Amino acid sequence: MADLHSRIGSARAAGKSMVRVVDPIDCVEPWQLALAIQEGDTRVMAWSGPSEGGSPLIFIAAGISAELRPTGGARFDDASQWWTTIRDQIVELDGKTGEPTTSGAPACLAGFAFSTGMNRSEAWKGWSDGAICIPEILVVQNHGQTHAVFTLQADEGLEKLETLRTLLASWLEAAQPSAAPLPANGGVHSVKTETSDWTAWEQRVEAARSSLIEGTMDKVVLARAQEYESGKGASFDPLGTAMALRDRQEDSTTFMIQRRDGQAFLGATPETLVRLDNGRVETVAMAGTRRRGQEATSDAALSSQLLTSAKDRQEQQIVADAIIQALEPVVSELHRPEDPEVVLLPDVQHLRTSISGRLRDHANIFDLLCRLHPTPAVGGLPREPALQWLDDHESLDRGWYAGPIGWLDAQGNGEFVVAIRSVLMAGHQAAAFAGCGLVAHSDARDEWEESVVKLQTVRRGLAFRTGAES
Repeated sequence: MADLHSRIGSARAAGKSMVRVVDPIDCVEPWQLALAIQEGDTRVMAWSGPSEGGSPLIFIAAGISAELRPTGGARFDDASQWWTTIRDQIVELDGKTGEPTTSGAPACLAGFAFSTGMNRSEAWKGWSDGAICIPEILVVQNHGQTHAVFTLQADEGLEKLETLRTLLASWLEAAQPSAAPLPANGGVHSVKTETSDWTAWEQRVEAARSSLIEGTMDKVVLARAQEYESGKGASFDPLGTAMALRDRQEDSTTFMIQRRDGQAFLGATPETLVRLDNGRVETVAMAGTRRRGQEATSDAALSSQLLTSAKDRQEQQIVADAIIQALEPVVSELHRPEDPEVVLLPDVQHLRTSISGRLRDHANIFDLLCRLHPTPAVGGLPREPALQWLDDHESLDRGWYAGPIGWLDAQGNGEFVVAIRSVLMAGHQAAAFAGCGLVAHSDARDEWEESVVKLQTVRRGLAFRTGAES
């Protein structure tokens, strides 16, 4: 402990303002801590990567050591400047020896709304244009090892560290193996009728087709929200829902952000916006959707239909081309396969093209976010006319739906996903979101059915807790 104390003192003397202390801990499942953390009236962020590869990154973060809430069109630049400045003020130390270390654990968490410059709806009024934060306590599991990372101001010293360690110990003691969440299938109902939703949807699709035929846009992504209410004597369970989605959507990234007031935004997204690892950039173009077949033969037929569909291939090509064009100024050695692949998820299947390259020396992950978001898969193309059309016609505050959510480490590596297949919930209310890419020859009924299938991903994961006041 004396070595750690002296190291913190040395860091402070060297002008470092923040210290990250890394302790190995015994914790089988970081998400088991969530309930105990929530009882302490603390903001929580949970993350679980896809199971492909066998060792997903899983973490849960609590508390705020430092935070910025950038607003407006320069939010990615502001976040980049804030993090670049504060990153240089951080030193990471081994909790046992006090020696400098490099854990590679997420150091900074961030999330952004789909768009800026609009008056937030009542449901989203507590969520800003973006938030970038360094958590006080992070429990992270990767490659079979679990660590706790405590972040404190250098002048707070060992007293604050021991406070954080004691707090985590209390969470670990209170943590219990998570019980299976109560499925909400029989305990929720839709707030609005499908007929009224369909009428509005059809009108908007036809309005979009008119603009697309005129050549104002090549593609626009129309989204809608499906609102739910819990049954009497029950309320929605964000953690239970996130766990149910994670268990069912194994090849997706599951995330949950729960505010101190209990409102939560969560989902299981199959779409990686960007991954940066030691200069290697990876992203995907994802567009084109079919439902899954109930039998192997019908499933394969739907996959073949998707892969040979002129409409879906066109939509996929538009997205891939736009991503390549956006990345070229900051990424070299860009590569993509000639043909897309079909990725199979429990409820739907998509066309996907993997794109990779090398980050140029002058750029960082926020430059990638600025260039990629929103991709044509969630916005449209050309970007500005499509976004303007959505502002004029969509009549939906997307909030953080389809926005970037992710993390980065002290070395600049990180990952952001597109927050689709997601739901906003609080108490008895929940709203799930889905969007569909429209081109000139899109059919309103086909796109509606596609949105229904996408909404099923969240609907089948909804969980509730009983005993709540109705």
